[in-house]
Amino acid sequence: MGTNYYTVTNVCEHCKRHDHDKHIGKSSAGWTFSFRGYREDYDVSKIETFEQWKLELAHARIFDEYGKEITLTQFIALVDMKKGERFNHTTYCNTEHPDIDYNWLDPEGHSFTGREFS
Repeated sequence: MGTNYYTVTNVCEHCKRHDHDKHIGKSSAGWTFSFRGYREDYDVSKIETFEQWKLELAHARIFDEYGKEITLTQFIALVDMKKGERFNHTTYCNTEHPDIDYNWLDPEGHSFTGREFS
């Protein structure tokens, strides 16, 4: 089981209902954080590294798929905590499915995929 994280817009300050803007990625038990990367989507800023996500998130609100808001500091701590997990999605895919070309590791070893996932 895992939890997806999103940047959001149009947040209702009364009920916290909101619209998803960008999928940031997913935290799953036993796995490093899996980021959604944006390389070729011309409607979205190019985001290929955790450092680029941090810049993007500095001006955004972050919500999990259950509607709970977290701060950028909390999100960075989550990603850092998950870095020591046993499994990495990109490493797994590159080993098991070498023909897939839309996954990559950023310079810090964070897992990215250029496709939407849940």
